[in-house]
Amino acid sequence: MASVLVEPLNKWVQARKNNESDSDGTIDASEGTFRSEEYAAFNRDGQEGSPKVNLLVRSYPIAEYEDVVRTRFSRVALLDKLRETRAFVGFSRLLAAPVIDTDKRWGLISRQKMNWLPAVVVRGEGIFLVFDAGHLDVWDKQHGEFHRQRLLSVNRNLHEQAHRRQVHVVDTTPKFVMLHTFAHALINQLTFDCGYGSSSLRERIYCSDEDPRMHGVLIYTAAGDAEGTMGGLVQMGMPGLLERTVARAIDRARWCSTDPICIESPGQGPNNCNLAACHACSLLPETSCEQQNRLLDRATLVGTLDRPDTGFFSF
Repeated sequence: MASVLVEPLNKWVQARKNNESDSDGTIDASEGTFRSEEYAAFNRDGQEGSPKVNLLVRSYPIAEYEDVVRTRFSRVALLDKLRETRAFVGFSRLLAAPVIDTDKRWGLISRQKMNWLPAVVVRGEGIFLVFDAGHLDVWDKQHGEFHRQRLLSVNRNLHEQAHRRQVHVVDTTPKFVMLHTFAHALINQLTFDCGYGSSSLRERIYCSDEDPRMHGVLIYTAAGDAEGTMGGLVQMGMPGLLERTVARAIDRARWCSTDPICIESPGQGPNNCNLAACHACSLLPETSCEQQNRLLDRATLVGTLDRPDTGFFSF
């Protein structure tokens, strides 16, 4: 399955209809392009779509939030309405397919290349959080090397798995692992605070140090009817409520019922591609996670037992 949110897909479809292409005759349908356009759309207040609104974004000044949010995030956007298109682009047996460019997966469900795919459109809501770039860079400068050393075994396992599947992967980074682990921690806490089951919530991670820089996470639900969902998730992103949820999520991440085994693990989970992350503290239902519950480490949030100052939320 592949999921694309809101306007980027509309623009791409329109380009196909108009036969617009790049200089080499191709249309850019890469995963990176979709994500960067989504990221830009979520950073603008207002609505998109006509006659029916596909995306409705509003935000509060970050200064209205308390320190736990204000000092580590530069923007909190409330997505009262969003539209997600889920297309079935292919399948794999035994080993899950990696996240690769959308156009490279076409035709996997048919012997012949086709110009259409089975898809479903669902409407929902979400909370979009942008991490403060300055705070993130300082954390990476001070503690990034510590976490890169911890991630050596994860990247080795990641490349070994990719070699067996004959695909190319790049090393994961402390920034990505921190964003990804935070998304899991927030989803797990939101299931207590807003009533959605964890299988009803999804993550979407935006992480890139290349232009345009992206450091954000989207937590959303798109499981409602034609009119969308009821607004309970968006409500939790308002000043006075989000701070409590974030604080509780970080507090829960400080301790796992299997610690110290979990926090000191050299590798666990799918393909041993997790560090301090297990079913008792960090993993989500498969439909909620983009990375098949891999590339997680609570230490990026709260540090380790002997180095508690190395976490993003504790330094």
